[in-house]
Amino acid sequence: MAPPRPASVAELHALLDAPVGSSDDIAGDHAWLEALLRWVLGRDRLASIGRANPAARLALVTSYLDQHPRREQLVERMSAVWKHTSAVRLLSEMGLPDHTSFLKEATQRITDRVVPQLDAEDDLYALVNRLQLTEDDARFVEGLPQATRQRWAPVFEPSPGSLATAAQLLAVRAAAVGLSRDLLEHQPGVSELDSPFFSLLGAVRGFAERPDDPAARAAWVEARLGCNHAVQRALSRLDRRGVSVDLVYRLDLVRAMLQRIEVLLLRSAGRGDGLALAMELVRGSATQRSLRGLLRTTLRRLALKVVEHTAQTGEHYIASNRAEWWAMLRSASGGGALTSFTAFFKYGLAALPLAPALVGAAHALNYSASFIAMQLLGFSLASKQPAMTGAALADALDQDGGLGAEIELVASIARTQLIAAVGNVCVTIPGALLLDAGWRLLSGHPLLSVEAAHHGLSDLDPLRSLTLPFAAITGVFLWMSSLAAGLGANWSAFRALPEAVARNPRIGRWLGQPRARWLGRQVGRHFSGIVGYLVLGLLLGFVPVLFQFAGIGLEVRHVTLSSAAMALDASALWAARELHAGPLVGAGLGIVAIGALNFGVSFALALRVALQARGLLAASRRRLLRGILSALLRTPGRFLFPPRATPVEPQQPS
Repeated sequence: MAPPRPASVAELHALLDAPVGSSDDIAGDHAWLEALLRWVLGRDRLASIGRANPAARLALVTSYLDQHPRREQLVERMSAVWKHTSAVRLLSEMGLPDHTSFLKEATQRITDRVVPQLDAEDDLYALVNRLQLTEDDARFVEGLPQATRQRWAPVFEPSPGSLATAAQLLAVRAAAVGLSRDLLEHQPGVSELDSPFFSLLGAVRGFAERPDDPAARAAWVEARLGCNHAVQRALSRLDRRGVSVDLVYRLDLVRAMLQRIEVLLLRSAGRGDGLALAMELVRGSATQRSLRGLLRTTLRRLALKVVEHTAQTGEHYIASNRAEWWAMLRSASGGGALTSFTAFFKYGLAALPLAPALVGAAHALNYSASFIAMQLLGFSLASKQPAMTGAALADALDQDGGLGAEIELVASIARTQLIAAVGNVCVTIPGALLLDAGWRLLSGHPLLSVEAAHHGLSDLDPLRSLTLPFAAITGVFLWMSSLAAGLGANWSAFRALPEAVARNPRIGRWLGQPRARWLGRQVGRHFSGIVGYLVLGLLLGFVPVLFQFAGIGLEVRHVTLSSAAMALDASALWAARELHAGPLVGAGLGIVAIGALNFGVSFALALRVALQARGLLAASRRRLLRGILSALLRTPGRFLFPPRATPVEPQQPS
């Protein structure tokens, strides 16, 4: 990289040759050091023209200082600012969240991005924060030659007193989080006095005051290991049950505090790596303002737990043999029959003279009630399955049971999805026709008018309408409902909701203990499904109305509901003798396209999220894709029908 421009060098000379103010001018010294650091890092005005070279600039500062007549005075000025008592905040807070609540921390980071804040002029933390350090700056510090580090380390080394004070301050904060009630509840059998966090401050203070005392060192090591073990035990308990975002955030915060305390104590005792501390502070400053980094690190466990719950549900939608395949057909047939009533009521509600918001609420209630009835009756909705089975496939890839087992799982998913769709569609169409025939007997006319029926068939034709993008959007809604189901399962597990319902004294008095236990089992079995179906009903029924308020004509295209709608349209046109093959074929092709997009989009999104949550590499996905294509060409029937049971040969008597 090119060396600094002459004008930029002149700016450096002006900084170093500026007269020094009074010894009490702490704010002025801070401003001077900030300007000098900005120049080295390339934050000055002239560096914005081209790319700055911090290494060349630092070498120029070193060379110029060595020849400066006031060298000792300038170095002392830099060191005095850096060793000011405000370094305690820098050491104890830089790179660590400001709040012990995830929501408060996220809100503050958003606010800091939008609203300017006036920092104290003599605060070293604020000085470094205003530099807006980046990952490139961290790499620059990490790549400094050994000679350069030795040259500048004494200048920017914090005082031992600041290091020890910062360590004790962090110990107080870590102990407050570690002794919080919800964290103690995840350590069964451990009281407040038994918790290692109760003795953390004393161990840190003892080592800070007597760093050469082996007993003090041993007490600190024991306290640190105990606290880390308590954090890990709580995280393991969360992994087994359910994840709380706020609790995971605080546990990660405690681990980061303990790691920082260790670094600070070693530096205060004259041991450890000063570069490691500098790197931690620089990298912490670079990531402290990042909302994306906060969300990624904190939501990681929640995403994985949601995916795990979704995968467990998805396993129930995979038929591995003929008995399960036929059972899925029966379940999907029941779902199709129920959906024909849902579509019938949909058009009845649309005919009522209601305000748009009430129409949206009525449709959402209709969908949700129908879907929840499917859940309770054990029926299946084919379009719900792809998002669930996508997570199950990612779980199989994570376990790496071999390419053959993974291909067989994909084949099972494909044939189960196909038979579920067939069961839904092939029952909902005749069901809707029967309902419309019954309505004609009662009222003397079809449910739909001829104009509405013509419009309905036209809206399903993929070449004459926006059916394809609407179907893709509906696929996104289906995926979102699967996420809601996973979140519901995680929340239920974290709260131990089935056990809480079964053992609740008030519910026991109302229903009796046997019925309370039965209700607890039903909550464990159906809660997540009900949550997912409630969200799906709201998305399908109310979101289009919200878009209409904004002037956007969004519609949903759900394969089973659209099949029932096509049947009602055809029935009305048949009664009026205006049913023609062309529009009916176009609508039929639209049903096929809707199903493909509903299934494909929701499955792809679920699989992508699950793979990312599990950190699976793209190479395993490509290997699986090649294996699937090869198996599909060799034995396509494997992806359509389950294998016949292999007869067991009778054993010959020995």
